Amino acid sequence: MTTIAEAIRAFAAATDTPPIAAMQWAIAHWDAAAPRLLQMLEAYADGSDETDQTTDAMFFIVHLCGDRAERRAFPALCRLMLDEDRLIAALGDTAAVESLKGVVIRCFDGDTTPLRQVIESITRGEAMFAMAWLARDGQVPEPEFRDYLRHLLAEMQPREPDYIWYIWLVVAAILGYQEFEAESRQLIENGMVPPGWMTLEDYPALLASGDPVGKKGLLAEEVEPFDDVLTALADWPWDDDDWDAPEPAPQPYVNPMRHVGRNDPCPCGSGKKFKNCHLVVE
Repeated sequence: MTTIAEAIRAFAAATDTPPIAAMQWAIAHWDAAAPRLLQMLEAYADGSDETDQTTDAMFFIVHLCGDRAERRAFPALCRLMLDEDRLIAALGDTAAVESLKGVVIRCFDGDTTPLRQVIESITRGEAMFAMAWLARDGQVPEPEFRDYLRHLLAEMQPREPDYIWYIWLVVAAILGYQEFEAESRQLIENGMVPPGWMTLEDYPALLASGDPVGKKGLLAEEVEPFDDVLTALADWPWDDDDWDAPEPAPQPYVNPMRHVGRNDPCPCGSGKKFKNCHLVVE
């Protein structure tokens, strides 16, 4: 592996195993590789380059930026999160939920504005989790984040049952923000957090898991900076990626998972915890 063009071709051609040699080359030659990879990320995030090669290479480009804590990637990552279809086409469902928030944390450039835009435009829970880590880590003033949660409680859309209200409740609890207990219970009682995600009976256990000074609660929710791309992607569940799978025909809705605990194995058999698998799409 001797050129950035060869590395990009290897990224785009990878299907069931990671291109280890190409990733190692990019890491070892990051100063030379980064400008071209960032250019591709910018173009893909803006929609000006959606060629197959760029789309297929983006999975590795995004994760390499996380490994390298590439702050220059942060604005483009946030723009990419604003386009659900483009994001999933590049990363797949698994990375969009499991590793993306860690990449965003690692690449944070000090400006919360793009991250807030993601949270408030499409209410992406991973962006809220990332901002929660940045607050507890001291990269965002924690009083500012508490005020932001109050702002979201008053202004965030939709004002109806939605997964983002569950994430709001979880974030407040795991950070040990006891002052939001009444509002959290009200969200559950009003049905903004449907019982399939959280009940009043389950809420005290979540609240008790909170850590008011450290990161124990965040780590329990698997929120942490992305690191060591070679190890992370070597263990990636490649066979679970169904980026191009056709959507199943619509069926009458029945929620068979309403009694599954958040930390229980997902009944779908993926091997993941329910909170990181089908709870996200319930």
